[in-house]
Amino acid sequence: MKPSPANSQPPAADALSLAHWSGPLPPPATLEQYERLMPGAAQKLMDMAEAEQRHRHALESGQLALQQEGVRLAAHDSRLGIFASLAGLLFSIGAGLAAFILGADWRIVIALCGPAIMMVLAEIARRGKG
Repeated sequence: MKPSPANSQPPAADALSLAHWSGPLPPPATLEQYERLMPGAAQKLMDMAEAEQRHRHALESGQLALQQEGVRLAAHDSRLGIFASLAGLLFSIGAGLAAFILGADWRIVIALCGPAIMMVLAEIARRGKG
């Protein structure tokens, strides 16, 4: 069987083009082509890019505010811990001193001052490792 003349030509090759760019806007030549195909397209793309930038800045500002708040809360917690430790230290020493003045047994005085002594020793050990 002989092929017909219409089927004897090879099929036409299709061309494929791929363009890639980084950033919110295409290169000026591509932007100009968009504008020729659809008037106003370039302005719409510019508006989209500006809106995206505003959105990104708002997100980054929000993240920065959250980080700053986290630092502020950590500093507050640290101060609160220092004051609570100081109150416990002073209470422990005061209770031990009161027990000593009132003539309590030495073991009671040591037991009452023990937390203060342990806090001081723990702080010395912590600073020694740093």
